[in-house]
Amino acid sequence: MQMTIKTSQKVTQVLSAQLVQHLEILQYSANELEQYIYEKANENPLLVVTDAEAKRQYEEIMQLASCSSNTFSLPYDVSRNAQFNIIEMKLAEKESYEQFLLEQVPMHKNLSSVDLRILKFLIQSLDDRLFLDVELEIVAQRYKTTLSHVEAILDLLQTFEPVGVGARSYKEYLLIQLDNDQFAPIIASQFISSDLELVAAQAFKQLSKKYNITLQEVKKTVHYIKKLKPIIVGDKLETIPYVNPDIEVKKIEEEWIIKLNRHYLPSVSIDESYVTLLKNDLNYKTYYRDSIKDALALLQGIEQRDKTLYELARWFVQLQEDFFIDGLEAIKPMRLKDVAGVLGVHESTISRAIRGKYIQAPHGIYALQSLFTKGLMNTSGKMDSIMYIKRRLKQLIEREDKQNPLADQQITNILCTEGIQISRRTVAKYREEMNIMSSFNRAYG
Repeated sequence: MQMTIKTSQKVTQVLSAQLVQHLEILQYSANELEQYIYEKANENPLLVVTDAEAKRQYEEIMQLASCSSNTFSLPYDVSRNAQFNIIEMKLAEKESYEQFLLEQVPMHKNLSSVDLRILKFLIQSLDDRLFLDVELEIVAQRYKTTLSHVEAILDLLQTFEPVGVGARSYKEYLLIQLDNDQFAPIIASQFISSDLELVAAQAFKQLSKKYNITLQEVKKTVHYIKKLKPIIVGDKLETIPYVNPDIEVKKIEEEWIIKLNRHYLPSVSIDESYVTLLKNDLNYKTYYRDSIKDALALLQGIEQRDKTLYELARWFVQLQEDFFIDGLEAIKPMRLKDVAGVLGVHESTISRAIRGKYIQAPHGIYALQSLFTKGLMNTSGKMDSIMYIKRRLKQLIEREDKQNPLADQQITNILCTEGIQISRRTVAKYREEMNIMSSFNRAYG
């Protein structure tokens, strides 16, 4: 028996704990990052966190005080008025949601007066979760129109930000999220529509057998669905968080200005007095070393997140200037791979950076994910460009029976038979973007 020794070279990438934390911070939305900061502050005595709201209130009081003389006194009982009135707070919150949604209506220019009244009524009929709290049949009766007409307007509302607005159930909210993610697993919509109980029970083998797919595909899809929002808390669903844009882009004197919005996030710093106390105590040498390392990693992670978002916004402005001027109609095809190549980072880094982030353009607020509009995967595994799908949609409408125009669902069914995997909601969205009226308005317009 002859023994031989073989050597080979293999390159592996090992992520440091610090880099893992930086990537984790990068993928957080603003609300998630705020929660994460407070969690770290509770664990680490060296971290000092100043609440964003408290900071703003303090600055407002100081500004007010600076405008008065030394004998200035507040004309009301601050302590009494500072007590929150829950009812007023809820009403103000609802009004802010309604205002944010109504600001998105002018982006859809082909709406009739009836369409606008129905759309505004649906917006005013949303509950605290931004779920629809009225039956569509009642809306149809109220406005003396058809159920399909109201459904078409609801489809339009469900394309608004934040993602999930206008959902009528937990399942529909999840399905809306799928429609907004071109990287969602193909089978995920069927899992949600028909077998959400099996997904919750992680019945991998049963799902694998039912859909005739591998266990690996099942696990990947279930994992994806479990990462969607909302999270069930007891018997309630979390409220959809109000959209605070992470990035603001505006034009001032022919110059595009990019601003990162940090004012709604708490400020984080290191308590120097506590550092001195621990640093000089030999009994806490290891504890101090770990705490300062963790604190610095958090600060550096937030700084790296800001830097990545700024670079991403700067590249968006260079490539998509027409979008910032004219809106979604002028957006160019763009892939994660393209952006990653330009910025010199991995594709997964861009994926993390755009997750749950929003950008304020001159004409509205958009999810960063919505700017990646390369195309949709067809049943053959190839990508159909958005332009091709829109062109095909327009052809179908141009050739339809003018006395009996095609509803969005009928168009969806035709495109699906052609191998284009698309939802009715997306068909409605593309139709609106091309300024084509709904089937109801085409019949009576």
